[in-house]
Amino acid sequence: MTGPPRLARLPGTGTDVLIDGDGTGAVRTASGRFLRLQSPPPGLFDALTGGAGDEASSAYVDRLTRTMSARERDDAERRWPAHRRDVALVGGGPVTEALAEALAGLGADVTRHPGGAQDAADPGPGTPRLVVAFAETPAEREGWAALDRLPEHGAAWLRGYREGATCFVDPIALTAEDPTARQVHRRRLAASPVPRELAAWQRSATAAPAPLPAAARTLVVGRMLTAALAWAQETDELTRLRTTLWKYVSASGTATEHTVLGYPEPFDPHTGTGARP
Repeated sequence: MTGPPRLARLPGTGTDVLIDGDGTGAVRTASGRFLRLQSPPPGLFDALTGGAGDEASSAYVDRLTRTMSARERDDAERRWPAHRRDVALVGGGPVTEALAEALAGLGADVTRHPGGAQDAADPGPGTPRLVVAFAETPAEREGWAALDRLPEHGAAWLRGYREGATCFVDPIALTAEDPTARQVHRRRLAASPVPRELAAWQRSATAAPAPLPAAARTLVVGRMLTAALAWAQETDELTRLRTTLWKYVSASGTATEHTVLGYPEPFDPHTGTGARP
């Protein structure tokens, strides 16, 4: 007659060890996969829980810990590859704080730039591979023109912002052909039935806004993390995210997506940028 299964955590890992009543066993990895244990010793559960495990059981735990730790390192590399971990985070406020915590938890090496965009816009060799920004007011987006040129220098550029309790996440920009923050803004004005009023409100909305509803904050952070992970892992989803503007309206609880494409800017003789005639 066998007893009930027993469960113990493998020290130093996110792995659970399940010992069946008949002495067989399995592990549940941190990713949720079950793997059968090969010939577990009778004293394995005691060795895992601080009991009087024998030498063979302790050695088994050591080998199992090394094996599962290696798997977790591999998972971490897949989650956020080491060569893409440099991330600059621009801005301040609750959304930016939540992004900083989540990005670090995913494995990114986050550098904070709470003062704004200027010190994150250097296109030199030290430019982070991904620059992420969130603006609490339209005025905070004024410095984004410098960041719009980051993709020309090999850095990715991801931005979100709010207008009152309505949130937006722009298409992620990877190359100079992707839509810039300025282009998305102009597209939004062109698509609006009241472009003059929208532009006037954006110029006037300089006061600190009321806190975002919890649902809006959670959803906008989730959308930005989705784009950041797609970039880090170089998934097929990146193609769609490069041309998709995401919008969440708190008042109605609706999230929508809108296609936005980049376009050649007219040449500006003062700055020397844009397409020459």
